[in-house]
Amino acid sequence: MANTEAKILSNAFQKARDMTRWYLSMLKTADPRKNWEVNGVKLNSILWLSSHLAWAEQELLLVHTGGKKTGIDWLDHYELESGGTVHNDTHDMRAAIDAMKLVHEKAMQHLLTINDEKMGEENINGVSFGAEKTNRILVQHAIRHEGIHCGHLGWLCKINGVKTI
Repeated sequence: MANTEAKILSNAFQKARDMTRWYLSMLKTADPRKNWEVNGVKLNSILWLSSHLAWAEQELLLVHTGGKKTGIDWLDHYELESGGTVHNDTHDMRAAIDAMKLVHEKAMQHLLTINDEKMGEENINGVSFGAEKTNRILVQHAIRHEGIHCGHLGWLCKINGVKTI
């Protein structure tokens, strides 16, 4: 397969996801529901972050670029500005990790169907970052969004006493 823009961007996203998965593997013994507080600011839990990352990847790389949702209805509880709370008492890390894997698999498959011309077209829902509404900006934002929350997981490692380097 030629190095299309979609392939290059999917490889970049995969590297960001690999780092997220590594931090999550380091946090296996931490309480996934714990909301730490720093200087009076309540931080999102490991479980919420994992669920939110699955939601964001589904929205950015599937829904807004013309793909199909995965059918995981509870993901919508972890949308933007959802408040950082876990949607029910039975939701757990296994469900979050399974959702992350399924969404990621579907998103990467779908992303590779977007040719270079379509990458520069306006996304189907007109979602913008800055003044740009292209499929490209959605993918680029998905990469930086993953990195932002990966950094949060890195801080949670430190807060939980997990040595990462």
